[in-house]
Amino acid sequence: MDVVARLQADRPSFHQRGAAKWDSLPETLRQIQRSVPDGGSTLETGCGASTVVFAASGAHHTAISPDPDEHRRVREYCDRIGVDHSRLRLLVGLSDEVLPGLPAERVLDVAFIDGAHSFPYPALDWYYITRMLKIGGQLVFDDVPVPAVAPLFRHMTLEPNWRLDAILDDRAAAFSLLAPPAPEEWSSQPFNAAYPDYSFVSLSSRSRLVAAHRLRRLRADLARRYPRLRRTWKDLAHRPDPDAGVDDLAAGAEDFETAGHARAI
Repeated sequence: MDVVARLQADRPSFHQRGAAKWDSLPETLRQIQRSVPDGGSTLETGCGASTVVFAASGAHHTAISPDPDEHRRVREYCDRIGVDHSRLRLLVGLSDEVLPGLPAERVLDVAFIDGAHSFPYPALDWYYITRMLKIGGQLVFDDVPVPAVAPLFRHMTLEPNWRLDAILDDRAAAFSLLAPPAPEEWSSQPFNAAYPDYSFVSLSSRSRLVAAHRLRRLRADLARRYPRLRRTWKDLAHRPDPDAGVDDLAAGAEDFETAGHARAI
């Protein structure tokens, strides 16, 4: 039986006691169907048509959602169309409460993020789930256009340990995990390459802060190339600071940058 085609024909409603239909679109469901090995270990945040596809693929599958009525409807639908759901584990709760209690071991072949979409739930789901994903495993997540979800896509496309496999239904994405993440170091992370981002301050403050940052970087670069300049600057340290006009926010930014770039000077 083609379970995706059956879902499209039946159009079952699993959410809000049958009053809402929030299912993933066909390409996304087929990507899950193609990716799950028989007997594989899988997990998703959210519950619905995707849960039926995971069950039909023979996975040892865990679905996390706060509404037990969704779980009941999924099981009843599986019974109705002849899908074995004996390997299906349905956990009632919010993902930020359930996921931290699961073992942080790389056991998942496929994972799907489609739970709560308000910030910061997608990022929390991603953090805990990626710790459980096997190297070579696949992560699929829906609703990339939602602003709370979009940073996941941007981060993963920048990191060399993730490979983008597919864009699905113009709203979902599938990635493969190629290697463990690099050790934590914010200044070398591609996601942070645009530092400093002063878009949160007024335009006038932004101009001063950017100018001060560029001056500091220039001084650091000159100090690396010409070590004598470093000693000269130290000797002149008692003189007025040329950056004295920069406000406290600029000073705080300089301290933060110095901590993050300890090798610069």
